[in-house]
Amino acid sequence: MKLFKNIFLIVFTLFITYSCVEKEKVLDNGTKLKYFKHGDGKAIDDGQIVMLNLQYFDHDGNELLNKVGNDPVVLLKDSSWKNNGIIYEVIDNLKKGDSVFFQITTEKFLENDPRLATTPDSLKDKLLSFYCGVENVMDKDEFESFQREQYEKMQNKMNNNMEEQLIIDAQIIDQYLADKNIEAINTASGLRYVISEAGSGPNAPVGSLVKVHYTGMLLDGTKFDSSLDRGVPFEFTLGQGQVIRGWDEGIGYFNKGAKGTIYIPSTLGYGPNGAGGAIPPNSILIFDIELLDF
Repeated sequence: MKLFKNIFLIVFTLFITYSCVEKEKVLDNGTKLKYFKHGDGKAIDDGQIVMLNLQYFDHDGNELLNKVGNDPVVLLKDSSWKNNGIIYEVIDNLKKGDSVFFQITTEKFLENDPRLATTPDSLKDKLLSFYCGVENVMDKDEFESFQREQYEKMQNKMNNNMEEQLIIDAQIIDQYLADKNIEAINTASGLRYVISEAGSGPNAPVGSLVKVHYTGMLLDGTKFDSSLDRGVPFEFTLGQGQVIRGWDEGIGYFNKGAKGTIYIPSTLGYGPNGAGGAIPPNSILIFDIELLDF
């Protein structure tokens, strides 16, 4: 394994050396930058945000950091920039679009780091190998706009995934109900429910403190929780986000004393994350409910 790592490092270094001929720059601190690519952007000014692809390896070729692609390093350049270490000095000499390779000793890398005091002398002169690429340089307003766009993209992706999952869940729930000859009421959200024993009075309104007994099961019948087993009803304020969305909606179809069952698609339950070891990701949930009071 070590031989492989050494070969990797040699090949990597040779590739850098021969692909970067006549594309070098020596900084005032002696660090030699070898360019993969020269960008066409401007120098980085104080107050700007820098997005970096940063990757580095130890002297044996072991990868120590990989912040490349969708997970770049984000830094704000300010007046203390050059006092933060040699990496910042390197970045200060780059512009948008630049990609460089450089090597520095472990001692130089840790010169402003408390870890240097506990670093063995035998490692201090070992070389670390760095790849650094300036992906983008933005003013604060541009960065805030970029963050909003990224958030919207993420939300759209999540919404699309939820819509696709809801279609799948609805088909599975409907097949389950058909197989067991259960006639349930369908709601616009994808939730299904059955009132097996009517209560009295109006349904529980949003904002009311409800008291329920319940048993929660997976679609295969596995019980994961029950207030009946504990002998203590569960109380929460309806419609306030204190419980999963399927409960906030489903309990609202019950009046005082009513008993029934709600069938909750995963999009109204614990979604792709699941809940601990008891509820796997994208699990459809079944709850037998008795609304005791509100």
